Amino acid sequence: MINCVIIDDEPFARNLLSDYISKIPYLNLKHSFSSGLLAMETLNKEKIDLLFLDIQMPDISGIEFLKSLKEAPKVIFTTAHAEFALEGYELNILDYLLKPFDFPRFLKAIEKASTFQSTSNNSEQKEPLKYILVKDGHRLIKVALQDILYIKGLKDYVQIVTPNKKIVSLQTLKELSGNLPGDKFSRAHNSYIVGLEHINVVEKNRIVIEGEKIPIGPTFRKLFFDALNKIGV
Repeated sequence: MINCVIIDDEPFARNLLSDYISKIPYLNLKHSFSSGLLAMETLNKEKIDLLFLDIQMPDISGIEFLKSLKEAPKVIFTTAHAEFALEGYELNILDYLLKPFDFPRFLKAIEKASTFQSTSNNSEQKEPLKYILVKDGHRLIKVALQDILYIKGLKDYVQIVTPNKKIVSLQTLKELSGNLPGDKFSRAHNSYIVGLEHINVVEKNRIVIEGEKIPIGPTFRKLFFDALNKIGV
């Protein structure tokens, strides 16, 4: 979970960001402020991971405010003024959202924040991964790993199959496989990743999962059977 704060003097901008944040399962909006001065006490007392910060504000500019913080969270600037971009990146911000921005552009910025958070917390996260977040159009859907029966590749898309639904996401099997734990999933074919715990039958050249007959490709045969042996199947 990424704890967020919005600082922007425009009510419309704060409402839009709040709406966008509410659509991302792993973002938690803690507070929304109209100025940096009002946010100062909160940032000093609470653990905030990500700050959405406007630049031109009446009391103190976003850049001045950021420079004043002793321990600043990661920052995404939100502004209508492109001329501040260079100075913003010199302050090591994550991204620079130029108003007006739409949800897809917002989502790209959030992916940077998510990647940074995962890297920063990697040494602290001892619990095994329990779910993944996958794109479905302009949405991110949380999918529990234990529910994934298999994943089928469809050129530039993948179809994630669970007992209750099928989710189509714009990414490749190779991209998705990098986010899946090897003790629960294995590539079995150019077009399939299978959930090892959901396998009903393994025959010479195919797997059966809930009635779906999945071929075992020669390229992935050794990889698949090695994965089975590791989990004691």
